[in-house]
Amino acid sequence: MFEDDLEDDDIEYDRTCQNCTFYHQDGDEWEYGVCMNNTEIFETYLDEIFESDSFSCCRELYLQNRIEGLREACELFEEIEVVEIPEGEDIVEYLWYENKKNQNVDEIIEYLYNTDINIVKRAINAISPYVYIGNQGAFEILLKYYLSLGPAESLEEVYLRKDIIDMLSRYESDRRVIEAYVYELERSPSNNTTRQLYTLLLERLYECDSNIVFDLLFDLLNKKKFSQKIKKRIIEVMESDYSLRQENQFYYDLSKTE
Repeated sequence: MFEDDLEDDDIEYDRTCQNCTFYHQDGDEWEYGVCMNNTEIFETYLDEIFESDSFSCCRELYLQNRIEGLREACELFEEIEVVEIPEGEDIVEYLWYENKKNQNVDEIIEYLYNTDINIVKRAINAISPYVYIGNQGAFEILLKYYLSLGPAESLEEVYLRKDIIDMLSRYESDRRVIEAYVYELERSPSNNTTRQLYTLLLERLYECDSNIVFDLLFDLLNKKKFSQKIKKRIIEVMESDYSLRQENQFYYDLSKTE
């Protein structure tokens, strides 16, 4: 039910299935639908159902479970919420997007911590669409996993982290992401194997909030010894905002680190 169809937000709906938030109406049979309170039987078809707004992809399963929308609802009834569709948005696409954005993806967690790197890669691929679309739960899961990693020691580990950083880059307004970038510089050695990783991290930090970056990198340079080349690149990121450099009382004096 959409806001444009309502004249009063305080309308009380009849306790019928079609007025329940769990009811999903079939696009081909308007008088019928399915209770999605228990979506396990339709789990493998959910994306197709929401995209097509019908059960054509699992017709037999639908026919076995369909109910009349006008029948009296059960004790699990929850009144439908009013959804405001932004002007100009396609309704089906918007609802599909909102479903993805709010979907629980906790089942992916165990696969991220598997000892088989191939299973981990598949888990990363599985969670990536949700992270990119703005699913906060997926972001939290990915960030926690990224922070749990040890030093990058192989190219395979470097490539995996580069994929994760690309996903996290959508959330750089969150200080924790910036801290995670700097933590990677701290935990992973600087060598030929990790050169790509260091380059990507410094590129991302250059785009982040300069006030936060300056302080974090300042602390990092006091905690870890880098080669002159890497130290110079880090300082270049710190100095990317000239006005900040001039005003910051902790401006880094190169002569003190030689």
